[in-house]
Order: sequence, then structure tokens, then C-alpha cells
Amino acid sequence: MLRDVRRGRPLGVRGAGSAGWALVLASACQPDPGALPSLDALRQPTGLAVAPDRPLLLVTNGNWDREQTDSTLMAVDLETLYVELARPGEPGDGSRPCRRVAAGDPTIECDPAAFIDPRTTVRLGTGAGNVAMDRPAGTDGPLRLLVPTRSPASVTWVDVLPGDEHPILECGQGEDGRCGADHEIRASVSDRLPGEPARVIVDDQGARFAYVPHILGGAFSLLNLDGPRGPELADVEGGFFREAPFEDEDPAGGFGAAVRACDPDLPSQESRECTRPFLYASQRYFPGVRALTVAPGLDLVLPGRELSLTAFDPKVVEGRPFMGDLAFEDPAVGDRLLVVQTTPAALLRLDTRLGPDARPVDALLDTEPLCDQPNVLAIHRPPGDEALALVTCAGEGRLAVVALGSFRQVASVAVGEGAFEVVVDAARQQAYVSNPREDTISIVSLEHGSPRRFTEWARLGLGAGSRTID
Repeated sequence: MLRDVRRGRPLGVRGAGSAGWALVLASACQPDPGALPSLDALRQPTGLAVAPDRPLLLVTNGNWDREQTDSTLMAVDLETLYVELARPGEPGDGSRPCRRVAAGDPTIECDPAAFIDPRTTVRLGTGAGNVAMDRPAGTDGPLRLLVPTRSPASVTWVDVLPGDEHPILECGQGEDGRCGADHEIRASVSDRLPGEPARVIVDDQGARFAYVPHILGGAFSLLNLDGPRGPELADVEGGFFREAPFEDEDPAGGFGAAVRACDPDLPSQESRECTRPFLYASQRYFPGVRALTVAPGLDLVLPGRELSLTAFDPKVVEGRPFMGDLAFEDPAVGDRLLVVQTTPAALLRLDTRLGPDARPVDALLDTEPLCDQPNVLAIHRPPGDEALALVTCAGEGRLAVVALGSFRQVASVAVGEGAFEVVVDAARQQAYVSNPREDTISIVSLEHGSPRRFTEWARLGLGAGSRTID
């Protein structure tokens, strides 16, 4: 049963222009055009996920400029892609799906249409974001995807099913491939999802919830993953995120969330003996994070304390927004939290060990400067090797690589324009980066000892040309 416990100011949006991130603030007021989206092309790719049990890269195309009717969700055949990457053609060889970019550049570019079956692609609302993965029937069950969209404000759930010739993305779609309303949690009288969902984060500690910070409007939403007809909205906490500290504009919103692991032998006070999920959410327009817990059974978001993470006066900083993604270094322990600071650009490390009062210390341990406009974070944990934090920087089109043992940046990889999402393909020791401003996906090697390590050696998408090497 839905419980709407909005508190604080109304969820109206003001001052959207202060966000400093044009992609995620595309106006929802523009009229819908008539052009249908291509079902086998990358166009403003945004969200990425690597399927855990099959060679698929799942991609959302955002349609941020609204030149088409919809966003899309599609599947890239990784098995065939890597076969072709091993035998690229010469520059300009249109007979090969993959070819070298230029005579003096070993980078390989590939035609996405060669690896995307249009029969698999489904259509979503405009402004599709990240791809969150869930296993509603347990680790051996089928895969379910959850994708936020901005217009309409919605979270769409899609089941990945086996097919005779290609995987099937099932979302109650009609003949036109548009996902059905029964697979959408939308802003309506009946379910009341607030506008501008930023990302969907599925609980990775066993609770059957997903969390949705809203990038504008100040709300935080809770999804019950086991509703009687599929995932459903359980609670909305209005006024959860603090407004920006500026006199002329007052946007309020969040970006990411991360759940802290709970040790039954040493539980945090907030977790109530490990009976409540305890997590942190990043504030987009205020320099800090906010803690919260969830009351199972009641399905209620219970806001906790705010934590300011910077010593600077935010009113004197020209750039904004302030905070991006966050994740625990070790999701099984929860003693160290990594937070992306978008402005000034840096990766922060927080001490979240429990103090004598059984509450996290929440002390800033380390700060490492990054490239311009960092937003999204992924962690690579290779067996027997040092863990790495991978952070995309939209302002410079780069992927920053921070070694977590020394907490020092060890590489800054030139990728594509507007670099946004990054995911790790552990089986192939590669990272994939979406570049929505140039319609490409970068492939960056993480393989230890490889001469390609920390380079964009290949990409999906044609025409980006050679990168300028600093």
C-alpha cells in the first residue's frame, strides 16, 4: 500500500538553470516531435549495465534533445562484438563492422548496428537514465531492469527473458515496441511519483527495495520491488534534499544512494539490529550527503542527519552542482564511503566505521582532485589486485582512475564528449563509458599488464575520430 508522507515545501521545480548539467535538465515542456527512434543505433547513450549471466551490454539512449518520440533500451551482443574487435578492418573499410580510426591511430571503432538486434529494443519515455538490475526470484532467477525517465516522470521495469535467436526485453510493449503502462511507475493520481528521477539504486544488502533520488524538487522515493503486480511506489519523502545556498535560485535535489552493510555482531544504531536498511544519499545542490533508514513493513523513508563534506563556502564557488555519485569501497563491510564531488572536482573518502556510540564516525579521510565535472562512479575489484575507482568527467570527456590502496589518481583516460555512465565488465577486464554528446560508448582496458591498460582502445559508434592526447 502506498503511503505518501511528503514533508516540507511543495515539490515544485524552480531555478533549474543552476544545475550546470544540461543533459539531465532537458525541458519537459517542449512539444513531442514526430520522428521515431532508430532501434539499432546509439543516440545520446546514457545508462549502461553488463548482464551478469549473458554477454550483453544494456544501453539506454536518452533522447535529451527531444528530437525523437522516445528514449530506447537496447542490448549489445558482446560476444560478437569481441570477435569483430579481434579482426578489425583498415580505416574507412565499410565492409567491416569494426575498423581502425586512422592510419596512425590503433583505436578501433565499430558500427553499433552490427551488434544490436532491433527486435530486442524497446521504447521508453524521454530522458532515460541508468539501468538498475534486480533478481526478483533470487540469484538463479531471471533478470529484471529498472530504468528512470524524465518525461513522463517514471520508472519502467523490464524483464530480460531468453529467446530462440535473441534475448527478449519484456515490458508489456505493443507492436510499436513502446513499454506498456502496467510496467511504469508514473506521476499520476494513483501512484504519485515525483518529477525528475535522477537514478534508480537497487538495494544490494538483501532488502527488497530500490531507491530513487530526484534531481529536482527535493524528493526521495522508495520502491517496493515485490509489489503484487511488479515494482511499485511505496513512499515519497518530500523536502528530503536541501536547497542550493544561493539567493537567486533554490533548486533542491539528489543524485545517488549507497546502502551500508550491517554486521549482526556489530550493528549500527540506525539499523535497529540490522532490521532496517541504512544508507547515504548525495545532495546535488548542497555540498554534502544525507543519511536515512527504511522501516520495513511500514515501507517508510526515515530521514537521518545531514553531513557537510567540504570546508569551502559554497556561495563563493562559481561552478555547480556540488555532489555526484557515491559507493562503498567494499559493499560487504561498509567502513569506507566514496563520494564524487562535482564542484570543486574531487573524489572524497569518508570513514564510516562505527564509533563507541554504534554510529558511523562520518569523518573525511582523503580528497583526490579529479577532471572537470565528475559525476558517476564505478569500482573495479580485481581478485588479488588493487581496487580502482573509475569516475567519469563530463566537462573534459575523461575517465579518472583512482587507486584505492594509495588513494591517488593513476590515470586520466581520454574518452568521449559528455562522458557520463561507467560500468565494469569484470569477465573481460574492461570498462564501458557512455558519451551522450557524441553518440558513442568507449571501451577502456582494465587488464593488468596489458599495453592497452587505461586507454580507450575501442569504441562503439562511428565518426568520433582520433582523441587528442595530452
